[in-house]
Amino acid sequence: MTIFESRLEFKALPGFFSGYATEDSGEIDARYHDHLGLINHRNWKELYKSIPRDTESHQYKLIILARHGQGYHNAAIARYGRESWNSKWCYLNGDEHGEWLDSKLTPVGQEEVKNTGLSTLLPMVDSLQILPHKCFSSPMRRCLETFTSSWTHVFQEHKELLPENNTVNVKIFENLREDLNTHPCNERVDHSVSVSEYQDCKMKSGTSVHWEYEPDYPEKDQLWSPTQAESKEELDKRIHDGLTQVFETVSPTDKFISITCHSRVIESSLRNLKHPMIWWLGTAQVVCAVVEITKR
Repeated sequence: MTIFESRLEFKALPGFFSGYATEDSGEIDARYHDHLGLINHRNWKELYKSIPRDTESHQYKLIILARHGQGYHNAAIARYGRESWNSKWCYLNGDEHGEWLDSKLTPVGQEEVKNTGLSTLLPMVDSLQILPHKCFSSPMRRCLETFTSSWTHVFQEHKELLPENNTVNVKIFENLREDLNTHPCNERVDHSVSVSEYQDCKMKSGTSVHWEYEPDYPEKDQLWSPTQAESKEELDKRIHDGLTQVFETVSPTDKFISITCHSRVIESSLRNLKHPMIWWLGTAQVVCAVVEITKR
């Protein structure tokens, strides 16, 4: 995990999405309210053109915060109930239905992220006529699978927007991992396992995905502990570092950013971006925001 001395300030801007319509917008329950509605623009292209222009001290980005689809641990929570999960099942590695350690997506989760690609990401790219300039992800397997399955239909429909080598690069940051509680579902498998399973994988569209890991990326998980959980304050600091990594990595011309991560990471990102909270974001759902980045 990379720790940063903060060089940037960042905040979400109101007036683009129904999840943050005005400066005094309150929190939203995503189960009952739409947070992705375009409130002042007819389409994504019009919204994108209205994003403020960069200045010497400020940059502006459109970011997608995508939650992974249903993992086997999410299915177990639904199966056993939250109370039973928290008291017993969360401390186990799995059950007869599947493994929870660094959980993969269930068939339901695969279908969820496919639908997100078709219903949300594809219309966005249809309108913008650009793909994300930079893509980032948590290293957890459910996030790697979410990226490939949600974007494959977009890449299939917009082959003309892909690089000549038909390869998409996705940067992996440890700081984008889920809340480091003591549940094995949030423990990362060995790096070599993920590399053997996913590196340069071919999507159904034929596009390859190359995962770019940080230098000296550790083979063993050095963050997760079975006995010591991360506090909310520690989570927010780590996610602040993760967002700093993202915004330090992109260039001024990288205006459209995709981040595939987790529910608690998205909640922490919203706190860090001073964006009204969006609670109960479902698996495979996304939050979008226009972000102002200030160099200090």
